[in-house]
Amino acid sequence: MPEKSLDERDAPPPSVPTPVSARSAREVRSYGVPAAWLTAGIAIGAGAVALAWNLSGSADDRPFTLVGQVQVAGDPGASGPCAGDHEFGDLDKGAPVTVFDSADRVVATGSLGGGTYDSFARCVFPVTVRGVPDGSKSYAVRIGLHGKTEVTNEEARTGSLIVKLGLP
Repeated sequence: MPEKSLDERDAPPPSVPTPVSARSAREVRSYGVPAAWLTAGIAIGAGAVALAWNLSGSADDRPFTLVGQVQVAGDPGASGPCAGDHEFGDLDKGAPVTVFDSADRVVATGSLGGGTYDSFARCVFPVTVRGVPDGSKSYAVRIGLHGKTEVTNEEARTGSLIVKLGLP
């Protein structure tokens, strides 16, 4: 064997790259698979949200709150809180309010607020029904057990609902 110089004897052996084991190579590659699935999932989810947003229509098609009032014939000279009587005895705070679309499907429900006499001695109840879906050309509103009152989409959306019971 040839004799090595002093520099060659003190030098560390040459480094040879260690081969990567088959298991660790698979582990390294497997990190890419979940990342690809995650990226694909995000892309598909974002596409689904965009599609749903487009199919849901414009901002004008969002549900609205129907606001108005029910006026019931009262006692002349009366003032303060009131409730319906006689054929309107079912009308009081909490009485049901049902909203129907133009296809006569129930689309929202609410209830009457507390009644008070106005300056004309009418018992007036506030009406607020949240979550009425837009898109119907007209609506019908039933107060308690009484008949339906037809209103246009615009009347329903703008707070113009006035239901008169027992009044001309």
